[in-house]
Amino acid sequence: MNAAGRQPWSTRTAHDRSDSATHAAVLDAAAASFAEQGYKQSSIAGIAERAGVSRATFYVYFSSREEVFRALTERVRDELAEVQRAAGRSGDPRTVVDIAIRAAVRVYARHARFITVMQHQALTDPDVALLWDEVQAAPSRVNAGFIEMLRREHGARPAAPPSTVAETVAAALVHLSGRASDLDRLADELVAVYLRLVGLPEENR
Repeated sequence: MNAAGRQPWSTRTAHDRSDSATHAAVLDAAAASFAEQGYKQSSIAGIAERAGVSRATFYVYFSSREEVFRALTERVRDELAEVQRAAGRSGDPRTVVDIAIRAAVRVYARHARFITVMQHQALTDPDVALLWDEVQAAPSRVNAGFIEMLRREHGARPAAPPSTVAETVAAALVHLSGRASDLDRLADELVAVYLRLVGLPEENR
């Protein structure tokens, strides 16, 4: 113990704890456990064993099963946010749509089983319902703003209010990405659907 009477690991900062291979291993083990066993049946002991660490090590990184579940949710949310940021670096509207949808399809496909657990748990758990809303709502808000910009600056004529179009596309991504056998083909189809829904003029395609 150090002079303050605490073990060295207990003094790690949040950044130290999150920026490590062990942290990533625990997260990946938790994701696999939730996907295979569901939320309620997944235990801290089982997650720790799957990650190859002790329960004490688990608690260095997360205080509870709920906290690791939230961290996984935030990981999905942050990956989707990065997809939108990366796509937004292009000035061409069609390129933005193409990059964003292709990358989003792969994020949703990669996390499909965990997302299914989150959806099911959200039906009966208000806290998880809030987390799931956070995952869905943040990308949809950004997308709705993008569609409004297309309407204002590029002559787009959306088939419905921007928020409705954005939520429709988000629902399609969630529903289809985890089931598709050909992600590239799905992305092609969703890009075409998106462009039709936002009503982007041909000269901007």
